[in-house]
Amino acid sequence: MKWKTVLYFMMQKMRLVYNLLLGLVIAVSLAISPLFVSDAQALGVEVDPPEINLKDVPLGRKVAVSALGGDQMKLRIQNKGPVAYTYTITVLPASKTSSPLKKGYIDIPHTSWLWPQEKEVLIPGNSVKEVELFLKIPRRKRYKGKDFQAIIEVKSKKNRPEEIFVVAVQLRFCFSTH
Repeated sequence: MKWKTVLYFMMQKMRLVYNLLLGLVIAVSLAISPLFVSDAQALGVEVDPPEINLKDVPLGRKVAVSALGGDQMKLRIQNKGPVAYTYTITVLPASKTSSPLKKGYIDIPHTSWLWPQEKEVLIPGNSVKEVELFLKIPRRKRYKGKDFQAIIEVKSKKNRPEEIFVVAVQLRFCFSTH
């Protein structure tokens, strides 16, 4: 009977240590979570337009997207936080993202067809920067009269290694050739 009593007291002590550790973890988490939340909010980014649609893209020549669709087709990146951040702009095929293809469109065969004026932009806190996009579709019959889709990703870079969050926004870029 003595071993059961010893076992009982050991279990009680283990529960006490476990509860103390759990309480400590919860207290520390609550104390530092506002730091994480404010850090995440400091990284707020927004892009406009949320989707780009172009018709009659010519084959074989480099064109500015704004020349085809107007100045509203320039990529506007807004840093919604108080601190300056560098953002990278990457063109991806839809198949490499979670974004589904729009009905009737096919994945862009080569992401090199679409590129931003700058691949990285430094945007001061609470500011907006416009970036021109360019397209050049090879002059080949197989690309004529097609509807293509790509995804443009705007992603923040860490200012310091100890930063926890990186945010990214993706927008759909759809275009038709003539």
